[in-house]
Amino acid sequence: MATKTSTAQHVFRQRSSVGLAAVCGVTGLLLLLSLARNWASYPRPLFAAWVIFGLAVAWSVFVRPVVLLDVGGVTFRNVVRDVFIPWPRLTDATSRWNLKVFAGHKGYTAWAISSEVERPKGASGGMFRMPIPGRLHGVASADAKPSTNAPKATAQTVTRLIKVAKQEYDEAVAQGELRAEPEAVVQVTWVPLVMAVLLLPALVVVALSLG
Repeated sequence: MATKTSTAQHVFRQRSSVGLAAVCGVTGLLLLLSLARNWASYPRPLFAAWVIFGLAVAWSVFVRPVVLLDVGGVTFRNVVRDVFIPWPRLTDATSRWNLKVFAGHKGYTAWAISSEVERPKGASGGMFRMPIPGRLHGVASADAKPSTNAPKATAQTVTRLIKVAKQEYDEAVAQGELRAEPEAVVQVTWVPLVMAVLLLPALVVVALSLG
């Protein structure tokens, strides 16, 4: 029976978000460099504060949101909070508008993955397929590494993978390869660091605007 904590994670983030984040980051850095170059003759603290606030928003909206799958369950890193749904509590996953996972009657939406039209692709392989027979217990090994060949992240694709992983988890528990954890609960955590990253530049903008 596997009892070690897995370090392997399958990370899903849409490419469009990464592209938008890159564009915003480059634009913001160029604006800050221009401001710094002309600061001695033409200081513009309010504009600089707006640029920094814009970069903070771009990071929190486009970079931070991600969906993580591992042997413990599904984690949604949304804009200012994290949601962890352990496999024993996960009951369904849908992809009508965004990726949404259910724990009983309660649904949790992933900010990182939205629905889009996609062509049918082969995605029948096990989410946690490893060289060692037995599916999930391979992921639970201490030397497991994150996936590097994940398919394109769409709500439909990730929904299918979550359902496959849930099935594999149930089978692994039934066969004694993993220990059942009936006491596992859904965890919703607000992230103070992200709130501070967004709030501090906003306060500076307000203060400079009123000053």
